[in-house]
Amino acid sequence: MGLGILDDHHLEHVPGTALLADMVDAERHRYHGRDTSALKHARGRNADIVLVPQPSESPRDPLNWPQHKKELLLLIISLDTAVVGAWGPMISPAYAEMAVQFDMSYNSLNAGLGWAIFAIGISCFVTNGLAVKYGRRPVMMLGNLLLFVSSVWAYHAHSYESLLASRIVGAIGMSPFEVLTTAVIGDIYYVHERGLRLAFWGLCLSVGVGGGSVISGYICQNLGWNWTYGICAIFYGVFIVLIFFFVPETVYHRDAAYNLDLGTTDHTEDILDQKTGGDDATVVDEKPEAESRTEDVAHSHAPIYTGADEKPYTFWEELRPVRGVESDENLLAIIFRPFGMLLFPQVLYGFITYGMSTSWLVVMISVLAQLFTVPPYNFSVSAVGLISIAPLVASLLGIVSGPLNDWTVKKLARWNNGIYEPEFRLAPNILTLVMGIVGFFGFGATLENHAPWIGPVILYGLIYFAMAFLNIGIYGYITECHRSKAPEAFAALNLRNVYSFGMNYFISSWIMNQGPLQVFSIIGGLHVFILLLTIPMWIYGKKCRSMTARMPFFKKLQGH
Repeated sequence: MGLGILDDHHLEHVPGTALLADMVDAERHRYHGRDTSALKHARGRNADIVLVPQPSESPRDPLNWPQHKKELLLLIISLDTAVVGAWGPMISPAYAEMAVQFDMSYNSLNAGLGWAIFAIGISCFVTNGLAVKYGRRPVMMLGNLLLFVSSVWAYHAHSYESLLASRIVGAIGMSPFEVLTTAVIGDIYYVHERGLRLAFWGLCLSVGVGGGSVISGYICQNLGWNWTYGICAIFYGVFIVLIFFFVPETVYHRDAAYNLDLGTTDHTEDILDQKTGGDDATVVDEKPEAESRTEDVAHSHAPIYTGADEKPYTFWEELRPVRGVESDENLLAIIFRPFGMLLFPQVLYGFITYGMSTSWLVVMISVLAQLFTVPPYNFSVSAVGLISIAPLVASLLGIVSGPLNDWTVKKLARWNNGIYEPEFRLAPNILTLVMGIVGFFGFGATLENHAPWIGPVILYGLIYFAMAFLNIGIYGYITECHRSKAPEAFAALNLRNVYSFGMNYFISSWIMNQGPLQVFSIIGGLHVFILLLTIPMWIYGKKCRSMTARMPFFKKLQGH
């Protein structure tokens, strides 16, 4: 048992587990008694951190890209994600006025426009299928194009029906950013680097979702709600150009031996034999006829394809919108695979914890106008938008969740004799549990008792801050348990949008009938139950990863 995580005795290597820290002292690296200095390591204070996955020798391998190329790609898709995050809730400060304009009740308007949330949840499956089949790049470009078209459409919409239709088209365009960004981060960064990058992307998403309303409230009040979409259309036009020129395809099929964290065979010995010229090692610079070894091929006999013979893509080759077919699998099978992924314990756990918890943030945004435009607060449309300063500040502070998660992972791996377990990503969930209890119960209580507006607003921000630690943990955990199937896993997680849609459909009338104290106390109670599921996942997570790697039923669900 490593730090409370039960060991598995069925497999030589459990997917997700990897050698991460191997320094015995300042000069010696060891693994099972062997000198591991031949493995590629991080630098500086992380000199004992083994690069997982190990990069191949190919210049086409995204792990070998220059750091500035990786960071520019991440910056573009993260800023794009911020605008995508703002796109959905940005008109919520104007809901009260829009209900009058369209001659509808607040609850009917809120529930009806919530169909866009449902559209995101369903379209994620098609988005995932297309990304696995044809690559991440063309799907992200298509998503931006749909958002551009839908924003122009919504700018010219003057009826509820036209606005709803435009939002559904835009929701389909949002789905790539719900599914693919975490997979892209897994494609181009090593395990010990992902927490910070996931936190930065999560920061941009949270700033968009929580902070977009700060600006949009003034836009809605002074220019009209249509102009929020007009401004977004300009942004998406710019991002289409930036993605075309600076976001190349990140899919790369390296030899399975380099993926020390994947498969049921421990390939660390293979790499060491290759580097040190061991008797059983076979290295080939030309790709063998069998393309690349599967994850479970026995080691020490199959050749390792280094990719050293591959020439780097030229700038013009990288500009191709579609590089070609990236998978020979049937597209329909890929589209429906995420439903099966929900049967995997780690994915189901992620769906319940991340999916349901973050859904409440979406729901809370939709009722702010209902809660604060009436006595005792009587906020204007712009003032309702300013409430989002709290989650904006919380999101900016939440960037610490990434470095903290990476630090926790490395610290626990060192305590665990150098062995990394994906469950280490879940350790900061204790912070989400404690702060979420204060946030949810306090938010309902302050509203019920008509406390000064500063009380519920600060607690609203605290909930956002708490979720930052949960989100980074789940992003990293799912990516490292199912890195080869990350898009499918996150498509499954984003069925949470269906749950958000259901909550959005009745949350307004629920608050009206029972009051904010009871509503948010129930949500707080569910939050406690959900976060406590981390305990059995921590204990039995490794056994679950072994089970899903061994059993034919789960192998079939993954397309093996």
